[in-house]
Amino acid sequence: MNEREKSIAAAAIRMYVSKGVRRTTMSDVAGEAGVTRQTVYNTFANTDAVLRGAILFYVDELWQNILTEWGDSDGLDQKLDILLHYFAVVPWDFLNSSEEAAQLERGYNAAGRAAVEEARLVFQDDIAALFMPWQEQLACQGTTPRALSDFISAAIEGIKYNNETRQDMLLAVAALKACLIALTK
Repeated sequence: MNEREKSIAAAAIRMYVSKGVRRTTMSDVAGEAGVTRQTVYNTFANTDAVLRGAILFYVDELWQNILTEWGDSDGLDQKLDILLHYFAVVPWDFLNSSEEAAQLERGYNAAGRAAVEEARLVFQDDIAALFMPWQEQLACQGTTPRALSDFISAAIEGIKYNNETRQDMLLAVAALKACLIALTK
């Protein structure tokens, strides 16, 4: 994404959280971004493209935080803490901040859900790479680093959407981490 796309996507997120995806107009996004409505249309063809851009921007921001913190961390334990914080805890908090935020996090419509899936594919290989040192051990248990990456993604989705309280969510995150660590022992 270029800087204009990022600026408009960030403005769209703020508007979606404030007004909801359904009620946010291109004019709302333009006003929040400090650009004209035509600039928004020149950058994103339609409302679905703005939603897609906002979702990709949101997930990319989380992913960049993960990569930065992974660079300063040692070992699988710390890296899993970072991953689970940014992909489970932060989104759970965001989801539960308002009904409007929940619409955005869940993708809202087919275009949004496709963007969520597209974003997920971007980091699958990096998550799988975390488990490459245990590839042989995982094979003995009938799995692969890539399959584990897919499982982590699905488990995180379940954690985000199926825990009513923050405490329950944190317990589920801890259980997932314990299972992942156990696979590498």
